Amino acid sequence: MSIRFLMMPVRAKLGRVRDLWRYPVMGLQGERLQTAEIREAGVVGDHRYVFQDSGAGRVIDPVTYAHRLGETLAFPSMLDLKARFAPGDSTRLDIVTPNGRVLSSGDPDFQARIGESLGVPIKLMEFPQIAETRQRAGRALHLITTASLDSMKNLYPEGDFDPRRFRPNIVVSSPPERNGFAEESWVGESIRIGPEVVLRVEKANRRCKVTTMKQDDLPYDEGILETISQKNSSVLGVMCSVVKGGIVAVGDELDRLSPRLMSFSNHSAPPGPLSRSVGG
Repeated sequence: MSIRFLMMPVRAKLGRVRDLWRYPVMGLQGERLQTAEIREAGVVGDHRYVFQDSGAGRVIDPVTYAHRLGETLAFPSMLDLKARFAPGDSTRLDIVTPNGRVLSSGDPDFQARIGESLGVPIKLMEFPQIAETRQRAGRALHLITTASLDSMKNLYPEGDFDPRRFRPNIVVSSPPERNGFAEESWVGESIRIGPEVVLRVEKANRRCKVTTMKQDDLPYDEGILETISQKNSSVLGVMCSVVKGGIVAVGDELDRLSPRLMSFSNHSAPPGPLSRSVGG
């Protein structure tokens, strides 16, 4: 008698989507969403644009960043600006200044006003290479759990571990029983979000000094990165590739898709075409 086995997916509840974020312009604050469309390259509209220093002819970023098309120029003041797509119009970009003024990409003086805010003449450019590069590197989506943020807060109570410091696309509200750096245990596995989207968790996310920088009401705090470096080997959160796209929404459940090995003898019919023989 031979023994046959079947790999059956088993779902383990990981939490719910608490926040969804998109960052239309590299280096600027992003926009909080209630729903997001996810494709192979990540959240639709994420990292779609860059600002270029018109004089230097180089892309600008809050910190110097080794991009595959050259090194960026550092402009920390970029983090004072928020980027969002205009309501109901994905072709128009709104930039919100610290005093609440909204500058629209449809305005004729849009680039001049942004340049005045940053102190250099700028050009807004669509730059699909960023999303393409992130996709190839298994970094299409950034996910972080409240369990990880809470763990860091316990390690450094004086610090403000607001998710905005870490620029995630998805913040997961962890069940009370999950603690520590929960999402790091998902690396190499697939997770389902809501009824459609499946992600593969590719790697832990190594942090940089952007996490320490002032933005909006968050103060500069070098202790943020020091704590991550000393207590968790410089990583926090995970990067994911997209196995199956679709729509996700705040409140959607996350399931860990783990295979479970089930056995049956040759006297019983296999329950599906995924079975395989491992003996004779």
